[in-house]
Amino acid sequence: MRLQSTVGHRLPRAALLAVLSLVALGAGSAAAEDVIYGPDGAPTVVQRKLYPMSNRWELGLRLQTSVNTPLVTQDGALLDVSYHTNEWFDIGGEVFYNYTALANLAEVIREKLPQRNSTTPKDEIANADQMRFGAAIVARIAPIYGKLNLASELNVHFQTYLLLGAGVTQLHHESVNLCAVGGTGACPDGSFLTTDQFTFVGEIGGGFRFYFSDHWSMSTEVRAYLYPAQYKADNDLTNPLSGVSTTYMGSMVSFALGFARLF
Repeated sequence: MRLQSTVGHRLPRAALLAVLSLVALGAGSAAAEDVIYGPDGAPTVVQRKLYPMSNRWELGLRLQTSVNTPLVTQDGALLDVSYHTNEWFDIGGEVFYNYTALANLAEVIREKLPQRNSTTPKDEIANADQMRFGAAIVARIAPIYGKLNLASELNVHFQTYLLLGAGVTQLHHESVNLCAVGGTGACPDGSFLTTDQFTFVGEIGGGFRFYFSDHWSMSTEVRAYLYPAQYKADNDLTNPLSGVSTTYMGSMVSFALGFARLF
């Protein structure tokens, strides 16, 4: 009985010692890890961040295409340079150029235009502006970041960011249904009313950056360009000087994909 009692007490004590040893090892391991602090002195959310962003320049090139302009096609490139003041904020400038043209839908509408007359005033078809080129100042806030491990071989640092910007753009407006010369027949030689102007543009959007090394990244984003646009209402279709200009908020939403280099 004494032997059984001794063994019965020794087994729980051995298990308790094993558990305490594992806890001590885990605590020692956790204490051995270096805590990485951000620019504000607080620990970063993701420890052992792969590629620090603070005090670095970034040069990027993106290809973009419009996704909400059925009357026109707009495809182009955007070049930007930005400075990361800390781990979650960067500010910089950008320039962009788009190749633009009327889409097939606009051509179909033109082919089906009725004969012009002065008795039934018509409004100009809106949302046909072509944003050809421009420049802006853009700021990005990256509140979410983390790490991915692809196939246990490639570590990827990613950021989710929001962007705001303001600048100037050149708008080319080619009317879909207003002729540039008076008359009652079809527009001669396809001559439609056109205007060109520079105007302010605002930008809002968001996207992802994927950093595959300390110097190279890939980004994908969606952004909206907002600008003051105009169309003519109550036009005498036989007289291009008639009608009243009406201002509204124009927009171009684009999808962009590109690469960048960190310095």
